[in-house]
Amino acid sequence: MDVSQLWEDIKSRQLLMVDVRSLKVYSAAHVPGAVNVPYGGLQGWAQELAQWLGQVDMPFCLFADDAELGSAALLALETHGKSPAAVWDQGTGAWEAEGGPIVSVVDIGVDDLKENLDRYVVVDVREPIEWRTGTIPGAIKIPLGQLPEKWESLDAGREYAVVCAHGNRSLRGASFLADQGFEAGSVVGGMASWSDAGHPVEHD
Repeated sequence: MDVSQLWEDIKSRQLLMVDVRSLKVYSAAHVPGAVNVPYGGLQGWAQELAQWLGQVDMPFCLFADDAELGSAALLALETHGKSPAAVWDQGTGAWEAEGGPIVSVVDIGVDDLKENLDRYVVVDVREPIEWRTGTIPGAIKIPLGQLPEKWESLDAGREYAVVCAHGNRSLRGASFLADQGFEAGSVVGGMASWSDAGHPVEHD
């Protein structure tokens, strides 16, 4: 399997990369533009993914860290009539070693963020109703679902700390920003950890 050809197909939108690793592993290092759909995360995983792939109607490649995960995801999808054009089951290390690009999201602790608020632009990706409980001072409020529409308004020269309630949506938000070329991190534990640490919040 040729990494350079796979990447060319991904860049030219002739191939969709579906990363079946966990969200945490995916956010730590992934192929730019890869869609993260963790294997076995929900009952009916293969059926829902197969239906979505049918709507996308594009050849796809599965990305896994090892042959066991790659094979399990492959077999599950094949039972629903979907076969990938390729399976990469050697993880990000081998991908990068063969010249494939990788983007990463760093973890940002709440104490580190508090001490370096002037360094980061905080992006709060929670829903508006959640902002009523308070936000990190100076945070830009962009719900996760609106990030693909609004990211171009952000300054590519800054570092971003993405925060949500507990740290899951922020991983997805930071991963999306990283795919666009931003230096982005996810706030570990989200607003729950920020508040538990006694750090200040502001209200509109």
